[in-house]
Amino acid sequence: GRFKGMLEGLRGDDLAKQIESLNELCETLCMATEESLVGLSVEALLPLLVTLVSSDSCAEVMLLACRAIAYILESIPGSSAAVVQFGCIPPLCDKLMAISYIDVAEQALMTLFKISQDHAVQVLRAGGMTAVLAYLDFFPISVQRTGMATVANLCKRVSADSMHLVRESIPQLSALLLSSDQKIVEHVCTAFCRLAADIQAHTAHLESIAAHGLIPNAWRLLSQSFSSSGAPGGG
Repeated sequence: GRFKGMLEGLRGDDLAKQIESLNELCETLCMATEESLVGLSVEALLPLLVTLVSSDSCAEVMLLACRAIAYILESIPGSSAAVVQFGCIPPLCDKLMAISYIDVAEQALMTLFKISQDHAVQVLRAGGMTAVLAYLDFFPISVQRTGMATVANLCKRVSADSMHLVRESIPQLSALLLSSDQKIVEHVCTAFCRLAADIQAHTAHLESIAAHGLIPNAWRLLSQSFSSSGAPGGG
């Protein structure tokens, strides 16, 4: 009965009811046990959440709907396939391509990161790499790190056929090798290692990866680490 009431609140046009139902849903999912989730239909819930994330009516509704999807991924084992199937990825990417509300975009990025752990190909095909990198430097550093961890996940499964979805991001990734944040640099290195492994049989693609400053920037990075480790008191 409780979930039925939440679903009705999400379906209706009453904004206050929607927010109340979303808050209740997030709270329930956040503290979920197997018993507390009895009666929850992910199949009934996800289409409503996708609609609410896609709506541009109210920042709080979009934020809570993004958060609810993240909580579903965390608390319901095996739910990630349904999250992809019901079309959650495109509206999350949209929130990153047009940052109307920074907190909504942050939550969308966190949710995409969770999806990318199991469904990197689907996130990449939806334009996920471009979306994550579009306004990366607008975010706090902790969120930027999550963004780069997402990019590294997306590079796990790149094929010659999907290389066009990565190519336009290569100059930005090459520049990020010189980021002052070590975690970001680590994620960028992981991304390039995975990319090179994915397409090692395709010389033209390998050349396109290296064509935007990757090698000089990698060399500068190595020089910095050698000079710092060779400094007095260094390792």
